[in-house]
Amino acid sequence: METQLQSVIQEIVKELYDITLEVVALQVPPKKDLWDYAFGCFELAKILKRSPLEIAEELASALRKKDHVISDVTIAGPYLNIRVQKGLFTEQFLTSVSSLGRQEPKHETIFVDYIGTNVGKPLHIGHMCTPNQGQAMINLYKYLWYHVVSDSHIGDWGIIFWKLITAFLLWWDESKLEKDAVNHLFELYVKVTEEAEKDTSLEDAFRENFKKLSGGEREFVDLWKKFTKSSIDVMQTQLDRLHIRSDFNIGESFYEWLGLPKIEEYPDLEFDMKSIVKELIQKGIATQNDDGSVGVIFPEDTKIPSCILQKRDGSHGYLASDLAAIKYRVTNWDLGMIVYYVDVRQKLHLRQCFWIADKAWWLDSENSEQWGVSNGIKSNVIPTEVGIDKNVNLSTSNEWQRGKIELIHASNGFISLKEGAMSTRKWRIIKLDVLLDEAESRAKEIILEKRSDFSPEQLAELSRIIGIGAIKYGYLKKSRETDVVFDWDEFMTFEGNSGPYIQYAYVRARKILQKAQYAWSRGILEGVSFSLDEEVDLAKEVLRFHDVLLETKEKHMPHILCAYAYSLTKSFNSFYTTVPVISEEQGAVKELRLHLVQAFTRVLFDVFEILGIEMPEEM
Repeated sequence: METQLQSVIQEIVKELYDITLEVVALQVPPKKDLWDYAFGCFELAKILKRSPLEIAEELASALRKKDHVISDVTIAGPYLNIRVQKGLFTEQFLTSVSSLGRQEPKHETIFVDYIGTNVGKPLHIGHMCTPNQGQAMINLYKYLWYHVVSDSHIGDWGIIFWKLITAFLLWWDESKLEKDAVNHLFELYVKVTEEAEKDTSLEDAFRENFKKLSGGEREFVDLWKKFTKSSIDVMQTQLDRLHIRSDFNIGESFYEWLGLPKIEEYPDLEFDMKSIVKELIQKGIATQNDDGSVGVIFPEDTKIPSCILQKRDGSHGYLASDLAAIKYRVTNWDLGMIVYYVDVRQKLHLRQCFWIADKAWWLDSENSEQWGVSNGIKSNVIPTEVGIDKNVNLSTSNEWQRGKIELIHASNGFISLKEGAMSTRKWRIIKLDVLLDEAESRAKEIILEKRSDFSPEQLAELSRIIGIGAIKYGYLKKSRETDVVFDWDEFMTFEGNSGPYIQYAYVRARKILQKAQYAWSRGILEGVSFSLDEEVDLAKEVLRFHDVLLETKEKHMPHILCAYAYSLTKSFNSFYTTVPVISEEQGAVKELRLHLVQAFTRVLFDVFEILGIEMPEEM
């Protein structure tokens, strides 16, 4: 439909002004319930050196004569508001609906770094952020036929681990570890931290136990593996409730190359942190200082502060670990893009990482063979996302050099409680399992207020789907860049822009199809057309699906998909209250409307599946 209208406008412009418009930019007008498209006359005004209002009047007059395509045209300043014949929307709907949202497989691999849990620390409400954002985008990439590899860059190293081992050796309880590993380890961590403030000799024990673990002593390696594996298993049980699961859980310790056993199956490490630092020194990117430490001083125009890769004692921090991870990823997968769903506090850290990785030439796809790429799909796609070019100012760059592997930081804001900022050590948090249990409980109460005829099993399942869906949607509908204050009343509402509101519309639509015993038949629809505005409005929303998917992917913003789900649902509810379907007597008209309802349910189901939210069959 859009292409047909663009052709008509190009034809008229050629006739009136002898100008060939290569691009006809159509927009969605502010009052999309009144008009289908808007066309601005600014570009023509520049070319013709005339008033855009005069041009708009001339174009409107010519367009009105194209009554086989145009239903109505009005002028709003330099814009034309255009309404298209309903029959053309019907034709486009019937032609396009079967392939909505689908496209050819993409020969590009996207690597996603998200979740970022820590061994021995319980999941809490903060894990509603990057895990849900990242998983929704992973689902979208796969839906659009990209190859995706995902990793939870798990925190399994550093002083917290040395404390855990020390505490476990002092106060171990094997039964508690087996029953609830994460909470037991966290209790031990809090206890040993408090004791160390009173007994400074524990600091020596921390260092000694770290040496034993780093040296590969069997007892300490076994404890590391048990702590790590148990924590991953416990946390995954909770993440499964949110439909979040990464391909790998590759810990920070992996990049130390200590010979610790791999928890899962993933490619072996070829370049550890020491070799990374050595390479960067050889390439003149990093400098070794007199005290043995190694740092990077960035060019003045980047406005990036200097950083340390290696401390004077030879140990490495997060920067070296993340650089090793970048090289590991580009070595083992033929990537077009690495996307980090990590909170905004890592902005500077990742800018430093990205600049160094690019300067080291790890990101040049033409050099991928020298890094020994063995997995993934060979990419022929030129990346177009915003990135950082090594020859430009990092603070202002909006362009990425062609042929590069893109590095994207899709940052999210903070989530806090109404009582204030969260603190794990002070237990001013809502633990994730408690949050999910409470969501299901509150959903159950609301369901019982409306209906009491569900069996206990049905009620439990429905409470799970609606409760968890409500808090997931309540978070995902907000831009990932904004800070969020968690409020039960807002997140658990069944009204307006909420998960339950959308789920209820889906159930309504499904009941129409079930009652009508809907079965698709194209033949009966020959010659029939949408006649009501509510039909066209719903069809237009359904047909927007693919464009919304692409916009969400390009901007890495799941809330765009949520906004679409809400807009689509509002259009359906207007259709539902106005347009007869089951009671429609004319067979072909009824069949067309049923087909529209079926398309609505399919698109809405797919949207929620991408978001990681289930759809109920009853409400």
